[in-house]
Amino acid sequence: MGILELDLEKGLYLGIDFGTTNSVVSIYNAEMGEVQTIPIDGSNIFPTAIQFEPDLEDEGKLMRVFGVQAKEAAIIYPQSTVLSVKRFFGSKNKVDIVVDGNSFSFTPEQIAGEILSYMKQKAEEYIQDELGIFTEFNGCVITVPANSTDKQKKVTKKAAILAGFDEDAVYLRLEPAAASISYAIGEKSDKKVLIYDFGGGTFDACILEVCSPGTEEPSITILSTYGDNDLGGNDIDKIIMDMVYEQFRQITDGVIDLFDLDTDDGVSVRSKQIALIRLLQASNQAKERLSKSKSTKIILAPFIQEPKIVNINMEITCDDFYNHKRVNQLDDSLEIFEKFKGKSVNDIIDITFGCMDSCMKAAGVTAEQIDEIFLVGGSSSITLISDKIEEKFGKAPFRSRISPALSISQGAAYYCNMITSPSEKRLSVNERTVHPLGLEISGRRFLEVVRRGMDIPPGGLTVEADELLMTNLDDATSMAIVVYENAIASEGILPATVNEEGMKRLGGTSLRGIPQNQKGAERVKVIFNISQDNMLKVTASSTSTAGAVTELSVDDMY
Repeated sequence: MGILELDLEKGLYLGIDFGTTNSVVSIYNAEMGEVQTIPIDGSNIFPTAIQFEPDLEDEGKLMRVFGVQAKEAAIIYPQSTVLSVKRFFGSKNKVDIVVDGNSFSFTPEQIAGEILSYMKQKAEEYIQDELGIFTEFNGCVITVPANSTDKQKKVTKKAAILAGFDEDAVYLRLEPAAASISYAIGEKSDKKVLIYDFGGGTFDACILEVCSPGTEEPSITILSTYGDNDLGGNDIDKIIMDMVYEQFRQITDGVIDLFDLDTDDGVSVRSKQIALIRLLQASNQAKERLSKSKSTKIILAPFIQEPKIVNINMEITCDDFYNHKRVNQLDDSLEIFEKFKGKSVNDIIDITFGCMDSCMKAAGVTAEQIDEIFLVGGSSSITLISDKIEEKFGKAPFRSRISPALSISQGAAYYCNMITSPSEKRLSVNERTVHPLGLEISGRRFLEVVRRGMDIPPGGLTVEADELLMTNLDDATSMAIVVYENAIASEGILPATVNEEGMKRLGGTSLRGIPQNQKGAERVKVIFNISQDNMLKVTASSTSTAGAVTELSVDDMY
């Protein structure tokens, strides 16, 4: 197998950080005892983008362009380019594109599968050309945000299968857990570590405990995770977009709305779409420059050319960047805009710190007990974040030799090695349940089934509810099975009802076919099963000989 020295029977596995904005792939090099990030199209950071073009040789078919070329093509062909497909994960919305006036619709997993397939192909070409290994990646470990819903996880897994990975060889792991491996490799002392993961589309905090026996690789225990699926580096970009858009509104006296594609204000739909993609890309680049310098310039000349030429030429200082309060909805939904209206970068970072506080509370640790802070995700390189972390914890973030943008993929590659060589002694990761899970019972009371902090063994965790549910009406033939998560559980404190703060309804279904009987005579047993992918299945069955059984995934219950 050459340099990778992998088990031929298990095949070759790829570690994938499939991000909202950018993606990274890595492999484990057993000979060197370390991971290696694979450049795709010459770069370790691969834009999660795809653009469709007409196939000139086969009318009716489409050709695909990926990565940097697709991201750049979005400026010219916005209607045929898909950026940030992960924002569609878990929704029922299709991804609509227009190519040469013809409309096409794809599911989110189809788009994601196309992008993953391209990365898989390029990774295979790389190991053939550079490492002399002539085989395919049949398996992968893909990372997902800590607060992903089961729906989002299912879409991720389905996309990987569509990309050509074997169904039984696709594993999902939490992003902060993967990042923790990148930190803990080679660690020689016991520590409590905070992972601060500020990616393009989500924010996650994770508290882990590293236990090092001295001579062997350490073990990692995930004590808690807490995050926000509607908060990411893209929201930082939109602060800069808002600053530029405010200048545009001043120049045009507010009579042109680039985000309104239905109103005739003298600017064509195509010109608006091109302007908005240029604005987004310029804002993202400005954010990256402001992570390294005290000011930057944004020049968009021309920005639009109809009904008149409008040029943007503005300088943004770090102080401007940190303190500008957002005023425009831009392309956000009203719900998301209400969350960020009037917020600055300072305020957004404070929200991430609130997530960190909740994470520490769930883990039962204080800021003084945190030994190291490990930054993950491209937006974590913002200087203000490091400054605020040092102020809060009394220590600077850990300076890793691994780029924050690469650490998740490299951690996923270590997971690949754990799967392909399970008997080899190495660092171990002990997965635990993050939040209590349970059922709504009569009186809207909460019946806890899965406790916070329960170990999830390799084969999954199976927990049976301590109480049997009873029918509450005579001759009842069905029973509602409603699952809740206590998202802000404190140690030893459980909510009395499901409508208390922090209770999150994961979904509900009905167990049908219960034999008719007197009230309370029929009993129902409920079992929760959590896989190491942190995916939940619930089985409900009536206990009588003529009873009924139903099995469901949480994502099927929404």
